[in-house]
Amino acid sequence: MDAELQFTIEGTVKGHTLFSLVCQTIGLREHWYFGLKFLDKISNEWTWLQMNRTILSQPIQIQSSIISSKRPESPNSTDNLKPHLLRSPPTSPSTSTLSLPLSSSSASGGQQSINILELYFVVKFYPEEITNELIQDITRHLFYLQVKQDILNMDIYCPPDTAAHLASLALQAKFGDYDQITSSSESLNLESEALLPLSCFQKVELSRSDWFDRIIALWRTHASLAREESEMAYLKHAQDLDMFGLSFFEISKMQGGNKSNLSSQQQQSDQSSIATELWLGIDSLGIRFYKKNKLRPEVFFSWSDIKSVTAHDKKVILNMTGDKNATFAFYSGKSSVSKEILDLATGNHELYMKRRREQSIEIQQMRYFEEQQQKEKHRTFARERQLRLQAEKERDEIGRKFDEYQQQMKDIHDTLLKYQEAAELLARKAHISSEEARLQAEKALEIETQLERCKYEISRNEEEKRLYARQISECEQIISTLVNDSVKSRKEAEELKIEVAKWRVAEAAAREKLLSITQLNQSIAVTNAAAQAQQNLVQSSSSPRALSPPPYRPILRNQESNQSDERALLIEKQSKQAQLALQLQDLKNVIQSKKIEQRQTFLDKAYEENLAVGDNKYSTIQKASSGTASKRMAMLQDL
Repeated sequence: MDAELQFTIEGTVKGHTLFSLVCQTIGLREHWYFGLKFLDKISNEWTWLQMNRTILSQPIQIQSSIISSKRPESPNSTDNLKPHLLRSPPTSPSTSTLSLPLSSSSASGGQQSINILELYFVVKFYPEEITNELIQDITRHLFYLQVKQDILNMDIYCPPDTAAHLASLALQAKFGDYDQITSSSESLNLESEALLPLSCFQKVELSRSDWFDRIIALWRTHASLAREESEMAYLKHAQDLDMFGLSFFEISKMQGGNKSNLSSQQQQSDQSSIATELWLGIDSLGIRFYKKNKLRPEVFFSWSDIKSVTAHDKKVILNMTGDKNATFAFYSGKSSVSKEILDLATGNHELYMKRRREQSIEIQQMRYFEEQQQKEKHRTFARERQLRLQAEKERDEIGRKFDEYQQQMKDIHDTLLKYQEAAELLARKAHISSEEARLQAEKALEIETQLERCKYEISRNEEEKRLYARQISECEQIISTLVNDSVKSRKEAEELKIEVAKWRVAEAAAREKLLSITQLNQSIAVTNAAAQAQQNLVQSSSSPRALSPPPYRPILRNQESNQSDERALLIEKQSKQAQLALQLQDLKNVIQSKKIEQRQTFLDKAYEENLAVGDNKYSTIQKASSGTASKRMAMLQDL
């Protein structure tokens, strides 16, 4: 939708021809909600294009430029239009979202003179119930862009907590689920996004990062919402704002009674008696009158109470139904404002009556076709979501099994290390025992040598025989003990060697098991790659650039599993709603504690007063419309 439309038109083309061309170009059939606006070159104010008049006969600013390039031959060297862009007008009064530049050109020699007329395609009339009356997706999208821009421009008063909630829905509509954005390689810079009105940063002592953290937390609660659902949720919440869909005009009320049969001389003299300043609000339900507080109407007349509206120069007269003398006259600042009031009142009244008549065949066909399209979109979205959830579930299951096998492999590896350490320890013990046996054998040999020497000495000296005999006996006992110890050490060494052999066998078995686990992990990696490819296919199917949805293979489920899935979705939805309510309440408490009292505007204080007494948009309208039309007329006269 972000584009600038470019057309070639004749100088005698009327407004409705251009308007129809724009609607056909963007595929819009609910054209009765929209209009074209331009900047009046005389008053320098935004003005609605009159559909029954030629475009060039209206005071549109013309921008001329000369291009010194040859133009391709064409039947008529008249108008040209450049690519159209969704944007706000350069100045404040308008709340448009779609710009439409028109151009008119004439060739002279090698130069080309182009006259450009710039208009804006905007919402002019609002429905009574925006969530039920809008049929086409393109209509809802244009309303969403318009309302979002009005809130950001502070043309619609929006409290900070509601603004943060709407910003989270706008992010869901633009980017989709937050978790998918963070898990992908895409970078998200909220600083570059227009999320909140400037007043939120000025009136509340919260840093930008704090605001963004709060908005992201709200954003996460909108997971699984499609773009259309997010935009509709945005409009549904924005519709509850007090200034939604209202066109405000500053008017002056005449002092004294208002008579419908005033002469022209009396009408001129009435202007000297203008005193009270009021605000007039026009919307799809009727006309409201305000004093200073635009959030609380003093008197409200529905379109069923109003018979007709007439305008004469700066004077506007409301004629009520029932009593022909029940009229109310007021003055605007300019005659152009009076004409705009009359235009908006007439258009809203026609739509009000049209909604209460039986729908035409065209509307019924349009609604049926759009319902079928929405059902198909919901079915496609549900299938893609189910496939995505299934792929994520399979990925998680494979990841869980992979972690289990990794843990098993780690345990086996640790056991193998323990086996190796035990085998090395036993080998060291066997070596030590062998060394001890060798030393004992050497010691026994040394003692035996000494014994032989003693025997030799005994043979030389019989006297010493007895002494040596005793020594020999002792040495023999020692030798016997050493021999026994040596035999025992050899036996222990043999047992240790047998134990080492057993550990070597266990180590070989562990290595074989580790090899089998490694081969199993390779097969798991192949399965994981296939699951990742399936997930990428699902993600590419949900991308807006995809030309067609991916092939769908239905998953056979019994009725019981379907019911359990529906219950799970319902529980998940209720959980998200409860979480959203808690976060919004927490945000309200934080804003209440952090707000800067010195920077609170009149509307901020009026909003707090309405909250304190439990009033909202609908209760204030009900109070302003209570009583008979005559009673409300008397109240209006006394304002």
